[in-house]
Order: sequence, then structure tokens, then C-alpha cells
Amino acid sequence: MSEKKGLFGLWLAALVACVGIGLFATFRLFSEGHYLFNTNDVIILSLPLGVYIFLALTSSGLTLLSAIPLVFGLDRYLPFAKRLVFLAIATLCGAFVSIGLELGNVWHMFYIMLSPNLSSPIWWMGAIYSIELVLLILKFYTIHRGDWSSSASKALGAASFICALVAPLMIGSVFGITESRVTYFGPVMSIYSLGVALLSGTALFILYSMVLKQLALTNSDEQNEPLYREFMTLFTYVAAMVVIFTIVKYLIEAATVVPEFLAIRKFSQPFGTIFGVHTEIVLGLFLPFILLLFPGIRNQAQGRLITSGVIWVGTLGMHMQILIAGQSHPIGPKAEQYGLALTYYPSLYEWIVFLFAVAVMLLLYTAGERYLKLEAVPD
Repeated sequence: MSEKKGLFGLWLAALVACVGIGLFATFRLFSEGHYLFNTNDVIILSLPLGVYIFLALTSSGLTLLSAIPLVFGLDRYLPFAKRLVFLAIATLCGAFVSIGLELGNVWHMFYIMLSPNLSSPIWWMGAIYSIELVLLILKFYTIHRGDWSSSASKALGAASFICALVAPLMIGSVFGITESRVTYFGPVMSIYSLGVALLSGTALFILYSMVLKQLALTNSDEQNEPLYREFMTLFTYVAAMVVIFTIVKYLIEAATVVPEFLAIRKFSQPFGTIFGVHTEIVLGLFLPFILLLFPGIRNQAQGRLITSGVIWVGTLGMHMQILIAGQSHPIGPKAEQYGLALTYYPSLYEWIVFLFAVAVMLLLYTAGERYLKLEAVPD
């Protein structure tokens, strides 16, 4: 017990230190400006925005999973329901930390909400995720009070599910309607975002559950083992769906002769390639998916930990590859000022924003596990 208390103290100290570093970076960003990021007139969307998309979509995926018992009534999943809702809240809070600092001033988020542009997907994205966060907090509060099945509690669950379903589609549309950026443009971005949301949410939940199991912080692992196997089956099917979609998307891009795609092919992708395929897709999606096809790996705690962790991190790489590759080719007057394609590497402050967002998320996870009885089920 004393050893666990000592490790817990070190864990809290590390998270608090990361938050302190993040607050220092926040002060510098608010006082000195956006020049601390490695952005320019062409590449304006950087790592903090990629982290926001990554965490926001993961939160939507967790909310969709929580709807299995809370909206669709599959009561055998109720032991996971409260934890799923709380993880969705904490992950979305981390996402808002990242986007708040990417905007250069956290007050810009409130200004956007108070000056709506109903024709803007960006406004709808922010509005829907803000509403989703409020609904999730209210839903968690009702569950924490023991209200699992009242009409108000069910309505909150249904409303948060709808928001989690629409929000990834809206994130995809932010890029998909950008006609000037051919590599973004098209309806596939919305469908892709929804698929990756469910994939990353499922990956994070399995990863988190396996970490708790390794740390022996849960006392019902054997009882819930059949449910973990069902989640792994769902995880495999979702991964298969994203793999198929990614292959189709890649083949379409590889076959086109649109100048923007031709230009991008001439230069190294942000993470390089393996046999002509993006590294983050090979290592972060294809390889773990192949591992998931083997029951011996899928049904072991270590196999679950590795495959879910690799896919979850891999989805961040996939988001960043799309984000940067779509901006790397200058268009319009900027095509005369810059070269045919630009490269991008995150600055130190962009990495600190990433660290800050993840630290806030993990600090909330830790507080929830310690004080909020996330394993609770209806009486």
C-alpha cells in the first residue's frame, strides 16, 4: 500500500508539473502572440489544432460507446457507463485546452459563440461540442446522484448521443467544404471523421481499462472479461471499417491527376512513407489491425494494451498527416512567394500545448477514479 501511495504521489506531482509548464506557456502565448508557433501565411493549422481534433473525436467516440447501455438499453454494459461518460468529459476538456491556446486567446472561443455565423461549419463545430460538454456534465451528475433511468436522465443521454454523432461530421465538413484545398475537399472527410471518432474512442477506452487492470485498480476484471471480449470484437470491426475506408481514400488520391495531389506526391509526408504508404497508417492502423485478427492477441491483456495504444496514437498521426499535407502546397498569390511545397515541424510551445492538454485530461481521469466511484451501477 505504501508503495502504491508513493507512486500515486509521483504521478500527481508529474501531472501538476506538466500543468504548471502549460500555464507558463499559456502566459507567454497570451502576452507575446502566435509567433511562438511554427506557422506562416500558408501553414496556419498546427499541432494544437490537430490535438484538438484528435481529442474531440475521441471524446465523441467515448460518448457513442456510452450510448450502448444508456440510450440503447444493453444493461450488461452498465458497469462501464459511468466511466465512459466521465472519460468523454475529461477528454473533451483536454481538447478545449488545446483549441483555446491554438486560437491565441481563450476568450476567442466565447466570442465565436456569442457572434454566431450559422453558415459556418466552424461555428457549428464549436457550438455542438460546447453543448455536448454541458450535456455530458449534466448526464454524469444525474448518474452520480443515482438517477439512471428517469425521463430527464434518458433525454440527456439521447441528446449527448446525437451531439456525438453530429460533431465528427461537422469537423469533417470544416475541411470538406474547402474547395480551394483539393486534398481536403469532398464528402469523404465527414464520413472519415465519424469512423475515426469511434475507432479512437474505443481504442482509448480499451487502453484505459487495460492500464487500470495492470495497476489492479479495479476489482471486477474476471466478471467483466466477457464484456471486454465484446468490446475487442467491436474494436476489430471498427478498425476494419477504417482500414477499408483508408485504402479506398488512398487509392482515389493515388489515381488522380489533380495538380495538388501530384505536387504532394513529390515531397516527403510529415512522417515519411513505407513502400509508398504513409508511415502512420502502416504502423498506427494496418499493423495493429492485423494483430487484432489473431484471437490469442485480442484476448490477452498485453495484446489489448499494445493494439489499442498503437491505434490511439496512430489516429493522432493520421489527423496530423491530413492537416499538414493539405496546407503544404501554396495556392493563389502565395504560390509565387513560397516554393512548390512547404515542410512543418512543431515548435517547443506547440509541444507544450500538447503536453498541457493531455496533462489536464489525465489529471481529471485520476481525480475521477479516486473520488467519483466510476464503477458504480444502478441499485
